[in-house]
Amino acid sequence: MKVPLNSAVRLISPRVTALITTVDKQDRVNAAPYSWIYPISYNPPLVGVGVGGKHKHTYINAKETGEFAINIVSEDFAQQAVNCEEQHEPGEDLLKKHGLRTTPPEKIKTPRVRESRAVLECRLKDIIEVEGSDHVILVGEVVAAESAGGLEEIRPLMHDSGKKFRSVGKEIVLNRRR
Repeated sequence: MKVPLNSAVRLISPRVTALITTVDKQDRVNAAPYSWIYPISYNPPLVGVGVGGKHKHTYINAKETGEFAINIVSEDFAQQAVNCEEQHEPGEDLLKKHGLRTTPPEKIKTPRVRESRAVLECRLKDIIEVEGSDHVILVGEVVAAESAGGLEEIRPLMHDSGKKFRSVGKEIVLNRRR
């Protein structure tokens, strides 16, 4: 079956969902849900976050301050996290509006989301802008990480497409030849 090219990226779904927190120059917190998040390198530990354009508060804040936090969303606060994608003015506290709280970071200025069971604090290393693309990629170096445990404890929300999300299923162990 042929897949329309504008739907081809859905073949690599589901993807982990995270609330990306940033602060602006006035130290106001912004939080927005993203699922285009992926590892880039183990050493140094680098992650990429695909952000839907240069007009997004996440992009603007990360570029201005040089940092962001990746707060993994779990099933128990999934709707609250997804509600943070609403259009808003800079400085509007969407976390508070949707019943979420912040907690102090370890190595950066940007606060964490208290409800998140796994967090990566990142310093911005690069911004990749591909001509003609509708997304830009924030490349962050992980400078602090914390987790409540493995996937069973974290229970990350996985984004399939549109309104469709999934939770983590069964574990499969396979031999790898390296």
